[in-house]
Amino acid sequence: MKITFLTVMPSPYVQDLFAALNDDPRIDLRVLYMEQEAPDTHWGEQEMPSYAKVLPGRWIGFHGARIHINPTVRRELANHPADLVVVVGYVGITNQIAMRYLSRRNLPWVFWGEIPGFQSRGWFGSKLRSIAQRAMKSASGIAAVGSHAVRSYSEIVTKLKCSDIPIHNIPYHCNMSDYIEAAKTRKPSNSTNSAPIRFLYCGQLIKRKGVDLLIEAFTRLAEQEKDVRLTLAGEGPLHECLKASLPRDVAEKVTFLGFRPVNDLPEIFAESDIFILPSRHDGWGVVVNQAIAAGMPVIATDQVGAANDLVIPNENGFRIPAESSTAIYEAMNHFACHPESITKYAERSQQIAEIVSMDSAVNDWHCFFKSALDWHRKNRELS
Repeated sequence: MKITFLTVMPSPYVQDLFAALNDDPRIDLRVLYMEQEAPDTHWGEQEMPSYAKVLPGRWIGFHGARIHINPTVRRELANHPADLVVVVGYVGITNQIAMRYLSRRNLPWVFWGEIPGFQSRGWFGSKLRSIAQRAMKSASGIAAVGSHAVRSYSEIVTKLKCSDIPIHNIPYHCNMSDYIEAAKTRKPSNSTNSAPIRFLYCGQLIKRKGVDLLIEAFTRLAEQEKDVRLTLAGEGPLHECLKASLPRDVAEKVTFLGFRPVNDLPEIFAESDIFILPSRHDGWGVVVNQAIAAGMPVIATDQVGAANDLVIPNENGFRIPAESSTAIYEAMNHFACHPESITKYAERSQQIAEIVSMDSAVNDWHCFFKSALDWHRKNRELS
């Protein structure tokens, strides 16, 4: 099958997926990126494999969103026809041009997206979002990133009166082999040694990620003379104010690593015991994939897409309410008081990681491609 993805940027994680799809002999892959690098990332310019290219263009900011404009997208789709096109996101001008071009020519395409509608954009912004979503009526399928997104898109297609469009749950995947190997080097904290309980956060230091709530919860825990440590891997505008908010005795137990390259992360994960993602919102959160592969219990909020699929309460971690430093504290305190549970939770995490292995990703996408093409053919015959 000739498959073209039209997506935003070559993040290291999406490149893992595309490399795996390209290696599958059933798939002839082509990837079109709308930009080389987002302004709030630190990955740097990524080398493009032979099957991928960055389209010329730019983006404009609108109500907190980046609206991409890539004038050559229609020509690219016309000059390199595919059996199926996967369009990621719907808010950009490029996305709308692609979806409407494919729909007018009755060419099969599918939509791939995270949980929609997180940001409140007021009446005007919400109206524009609803108009943009109408293009999905012509899709031959929707790949929703996680079960939470499946529910959201099911509601959208019902409102659009096209609820027969197949919706598949296809979470984000990444190459987890380095994390699995790194986990073998961990010396876990438990009830038989005097090592501190080591918590890890990895992500941007921004309000959406809830790191302010994490610092508040950890401070409360550390001030109770619990032997705990916290490492934050990532950079962002809250860095300095988070450091300044820590009492002196607590600050000694917190390490800010700053931005670290992707290749450094497996070792960083292996040097901690429990992973925390306290986000107010995360469409998925691929760091959860990495954490469970690294054999870590996970504390994540119910507004993290990955937590709804990969965190089973009281088995491999805790799924807690968002916006609650108390809930973060209570989950952290559980491990501080019961370090013997870490090993059991960690083993369950590694079992769950098989759900998002790269082999499962390729098979899930291949099945989705076939289903979408079959649905398109059936509906074209009926029309």
